[in-house]
Amino acid sequence: MRQLRARIHACAPALRLLMLSEMLSLLAAAVGQITIAWWIARDGGALDLSRYGVWMALCSLLAMPMLSPLGDRYEKRLLIGLGQSGLLLDALALALLASSGIYSLPLLCACGGLALLAQALLLPAQASILPELVATAQLPEAIRLRRGAQALGGLLGPGLGGAALALGGIATAMLLNLLMFGVATVVAWRIVAPPFPAQRAVGAGWFADLAAGLRAKWGVPLDRWWTLVGALMMVFLLPATGLLLPLRLQSLGLSALWFGACAAALSLGLLVGVAGVADALIARLGRLRAIFAAVGACGGAAGAIGLCDWAPGLLLLFALIGLSMSVTQLVGQTHRLLAMPEDFRARMTAGQMALAQLAAAAAPALAGVLLLHWPVAQVYLLLAAGFLLSGALLLAVPELPRFLSLDHAEVRNWYERQHPEAFARGR
Repeated sequence: MRQLRARIHACAPALRLLMLSEMLSLLAAAVGQITIAWWIARDGGALDLSRYGVWMALCSLLAMPMLSPLGDRYEKRLLIGLGQSGLLLDALALALLASSGIYSLPLLCACGGLALLAQALLLPAQASILPELVATAQLPEAIRLRRGAQALGGLLGPGLGGAALALGGIATAMLLNLLMFGVATVVAWRIVAPPFPAQRAVGAGWFADLAAGLRAKWGVPLDRWWTLVGALMMVFLLPATGLLLPLRLQSLGLSALWFGACAAALSLGLLVGVAGVADALIARLGRLRAIFAAVGACGGAAGAIGLCDWAPGLLLLFALIGLSMSVTQLVGQTHRLLAMPEDFRARMTAGQMALAQLAAAAAPALAGVLLLHWPVAQVYLLLAAGFLLSGALLLAVPELPRFLSLDHAEVRNWYERQHPEAFARGR
């Protein structure tokens, strides 16, 4: 712990503030998501859960790429502050709605839409700002510390959310959500100017910038197919860790506290991974083999959720999923950030997030169809099989072994060097 504190203290001030703001925001978001999912599952059931998930994912699919040019045109720290302020307004609306004691899916969807607009400003800027805050040599360490902060927020948030639901109900949980978003917003506005500012995109008009970002994302075969395969894998994994979990726990007669505990166990596994276990596995197995080992462990654990009736066993399975996710997230993330041209990072990152949202839209729809024909326990097995089969498609991603074998100096701006035609710039 002393060593971890020393590593955090050695970070640039802007990076420390970014990590603190993001951790608090994730803490609040975890409380909010736990509460909304439990609220809808209790008062609306599986059909409303599916409708809410599909609606949120489709809205995000539109909002994320439409607002992504802002991240390459304007200061990312300004967009982070504005995005956090939008999330604070959403939390206020949810707290007022919960205090009224009236369940309304359309109003919950409207609040979710406001949050998605805020996230469309916030997330691409957050995800692509790290190379501006630290030198290239420090980027892998910064990514590990940031993932640790994210995992810590995700670890504490579900536990707080589950406890607030169990002890005080939905209104209390939403009030807690509001307070934490307020603190996160204050911290976000205190982020100082980055010491390594990126080159700004040359503005050629909103839609021209948007089209250039999407063309760049599609024009690099490695990044295109890696992103597509990852999104397909998420179609099968997301319902297992999100939408179906309240239904699975309720089928076992477990309370909302176990819902929070499962989410916390997943974050704990992720935190253990970024604290050093993932790096040790990657060093021992190599980047490519580590990915496939993590995919296999994750798919196996997801399937076992449908077979396990022992509540503590579910926590162990979610911890294993979190550990596996830490490996897949750390492998290649530094490479992909450095490989993007500086003035395309936000747009390419937003393109990846938009595709992830498309997966998030397809995931509840798939889960809903499967639930029409099979009980929730069997649906877990089917989803695990789909995840493992889609993970095998990583073998077909072009140039992936070569890309992962490059060092940080070799990989910088690699996308544009290999595929200059994909990066048209307006003048």
